[in-house]
Formats: sequence, structure tokens, C-alpha cells
Amino acid sequence: MRKTSRILIIIVFAFIGNNSFGQTDSTQVEKRAQKLDSLKAENGRHGNLVAYLYELEQISGIDNIKHTDSTSGYSLVIPLWWKIRETPNASLFGGTFPAINEVENALLFKAFGKSEYESFKDFKKWVIADYKMGDMPKWSNSHKILLKKELDEFKNIGKSYKVQLMRNGYLYDCCYIIIETSNSYLWIDFTATKETYDLNFAKLKEIIADYKTL
Repeated sequence: MRKTSRILIIIVFAFIGNNSFGQTDSTQVEKRAQKLDSLKAENGRHGNLVAYLYELEQISGIDNIKHTDSTSGYSLVIPLWWKIRETPNASLFGGTFPAINEVENALLFKAFGKSEYESFKDFKKWVIADYKMGDMPKWSNSHKILLKKELDEFKNIGKSYKVQLMRNGYLYDCCYIIIETSNSYLWIDFTATKETYDLNFAKLKEIIADYKTL
């Protein structure tokens, strides 16, 4: 993996939300619960056991895994090509798309407690809505906003933006979808490079087509 690809993954896995824990609804619930109990007994190294279990299932070739995070308030379907990666906190759930010229785009679902913000409007401002070109977002001391453009593609589920960022001399093209669920505020973060954004935007739309707010 090239340095650019590593940085792309690191940048989007660097920010985690609160303590929500993902749970899954499928015909494999009991088997997964048993496996999770086994993993918990084995060691305490895993911060997101559900994601770790999905990694194991994907290695075995299981496609279209149904995932429901009842605490954060959303559900989705995980295609085999979206490689789930274990995160240190269950409030941060996601993985990477197939590499294009050795660059892996990342898609993450970041859940935040409603008590952390005065309102959903304030949350949107914190993520992206309140910034203009040249601003440094409040959630980072190393990113700079270069472009912010509202999108229409996902208006049936929430507010969305195309965002271009600069960090340490690298440019990133992102799509942010911001949603209020029954239990949390959700920041869906698709991060790519300028060369890979358009190529993988269709994959983002494929995943969002199966997304549901609970």
C-alpha cells in the first residue's frame, strides 16, 4: 500500500464518537452472539467486536451482511467488497473500498450522542455547515476546508455535502451525509482522493440505498 493510501485510511479513522455499540439482526444472530462471547472471553483487545466478527465473516466469503446498530439508530447492508475494519470504538463503524491504483477509499459511520450538542443544527455546524473556504474545522487541528458544496443525492435521509480538505499537503475529496436518528447524530463520511472520488461515488450510493434510519 502506498503512503497516500495509508494516510487516507488514517485520516478517516482518527475521529470517533461516543459509546454506542453496534448490534446485528439476521438469521445468524445466535451464532454471532456465541462467537462474540467467545471473543470476549478470549481477550480484551477488541474495541469493536462486531466489526471484528464481520471481518472474519468477510474473510470466509459472506456477502450482504445485515448490520443494525440499535443504539445509534441505523441499519445497513454490507457488501463483500466493502471491507469492514475493526475500530477502537463501536461508535465508529466502517471500512474501505477496493483499491484503485493502490488507493483505498474509506466509508465510515460516526455516531455522536445528542447530549453532546445543543441541537441537530449545532451538530451540522460543527461537522461542516458553519465553515467557509480556508477554515480549520473544530474537530481537527490539521485539516483545512478548501471546498464545500451542498448535494441533492441523499436528501431523502439527510443533509449532504461534497467537501475538499487539505491535510499535511495532501488533498482529499469527501462526501458528508449528516443525519439525526432516534438516538444519535450520525456523520456518514466517505473520503477519497480527487482521482478516486467519482469512480467510487456509485459504490457509496449503492450502500446508502440499503441504509435505514431507525
